Amino acid sequence: MTTSRETRRHASRVALVARGEGVAAVDGDGALGIHDAEGKRTSALPLPSGTVQALPFADAWLCRVPGATYLAPSNAKPVRGKPSVFADGGSDVQAFAVAVDGVAVARTESLELWTHAGKLRWTVPGSWVAVTIVTGHVIALADDGSLVFTAMRDGATLGTLRLASTEPATEWRLACIDAARVVLALGDWLVWIDVATKKTIRRVRARDKVTALASDAAWVVAGTDTGWVQAFASESGEPGGSFEGGHGDGGVTALALGKKTLFTGGHEPVVNAWPRAKLEIAKRVASPVTALASRGDLIAAGDGTGHVRVLRNGAEVASRTVGNAQALTSLVLARGDLLVTATSRLVTSSEAPWETLRPLALRAEATAFAADEDYAFAGTDSGSVDVYDLAEATHVTSYALSDGDVTALARLPGRVLVVGTGALDGRVFVVDVTEAKVLHRMEPHDEAFGVTCLAHDPRGRIVASGADDGSIALIDPVKGKVLARLRVRETPTALAFDSEGRRIACVFADGTAGLVKLGPRGATIEDIALTGATRVAWGDDAVFGFADGRVERLPGTASPQPVSRNGRGARSPGA
Repeated sequence: MTTSRETRRHASRVALVARGEGVAAVDGDGALGIHDAEGKRTSALPLPSGTVQALPFADAWLCRVPGATYLAPSNAKPVRGKPSVFADGGSDVQAFAVAVDGVAVARTESLELWTHAGKLRWTVPGSWVAVTIVTGHVIALADDGSLVFTAMRDGATLGTLRLASTEPATEWRLACIDAARVVLALGDWLVWIDVATKKTIRRVRARDKVTALASDAAWVVAGTDTGWVQAFASESGEPGGSFEGGHGDGGVTALALGKKTLFTGGHEPVVNAWPRAKLEIAKRVASPVTALASRGDLIAAGDGTGHVRVLRNGAEVASRTVGNAQALTSLVLARGDLLVTATSRLVTSSEAPWETLRPLALRAEATAFAADEDYAFAGTDSGSVDVYDLAEATHVTSYALSDGDVTALARLPGRVLVVGTGALDGRVFVVDVTEAKVLHRMEPHDEAFGVTCLAHDPRGRIVASGADDGSIALIDPVKGKVLARLRVRETPTALAFDSEGRRIACVFADGTAGLVKLGPRGATIEDIALTGATRVAWGDDAVFGFADGRVERLPGTASPQPVSRNGRGARSPGA
């Protein structure tokens, strides 16, 4: 990292704009500092006093000053003794965005689009706090938390997305990823939004409250109030690099993504320059565990290259690649040592010694998967579940359930399939697979947060549903009731019950783990000293898969064995 330490006469960085190989920094005192690729200040340009936002505009800069009802060009010349202004209106300007098609202005009483020549094209009433422009759209955030999609052509409202947060909308951050997606930061949550559908497509959680946001087609970068910088892949939301931004306790107040450099600013008079390579994580020596199953002393582990290993009592007994090197998304170990593997497009089934595979091509890309001895269930992003006969490798039927994508499935003993979705009300469906009908429809999680994972106890009496609101809901699938909700510190990404149905092992989005204990007085959770965990399953013991490819049993998690009359541990048939 290269840091430019400037004198204290320059105030904090309130805005950064990438320019060429360097960056332009709006200082708190209203000057525009030009910095090179290493963050060193090379020149300065005077701006109107109090400027807090400046964007390139023709051969100058268009500036916003709090409390002003207009935007001020940096090269404006007085007309009849008065400063020349742009987009003068009847209420204060809160934010603005510049594109080749015009300038969008968000005010306390209206949203407007102006031509570069200073002509008002249209206006929409409301109180607005943030705005951005993508192809054909002006996207603005209202002070009530509504994200409104407006046609750039005529100002017509094309859609509205309402999100909820304990943070006021004035503290949210809005950025454009590309022509098809924008990202919104609400407190410590980052939400990806599809411009065409006007729906949330992804949610990830930052380590702290997001105070600065920048994005492009490769990365979404968040700066936090604790001074940290976190990167997430724009396409998948997968976490990238995470590091302290070097701005002290005041936090990160501004970010700019250049072609080769990330620039950060804070309350101290400094611009820090970081190579974009710092946003990436070094390649792991082994492919991460992406799917895990356990039954008794048998463990099956799949990874991101389509490779599956089968272990018994810790020794590898089978190993092969399935799914044309695609990442394995799910593994199921059923009775008779039947192993079912799934990628997003291909399912295989085989019995010990797992050498002969029966392939099954899916009709649509699977977003979630479950199976039993006879049938496979594949959720889709259109809200349906496709059912397949494993022996015949044929499609049997489909259940149309939701307008949100299916994010998790759990096949319970008997007739029940439980379906979790990414819909904004966090829906869970209980489906009778023999009658092909919905028995119960529940919303066990906070509004605007979807289900991330499901698990059930061996007898199918309790289903645990994890969601990205940071909660685990315990559900009675027979009665369709929520028995309890447990708040956890992070988003659960994988859950597994023990053989007694009294403990639940959890993996969280940050790679840590926890153990939920169910008792007559409620549920409690304790931390498990693990890092880098990606998946969990529970056979004889709790088993964790890791980002570096490891698979480990957790000591001390074996369920108590029943005791026979002669004092020895009773053995189950076939043990």
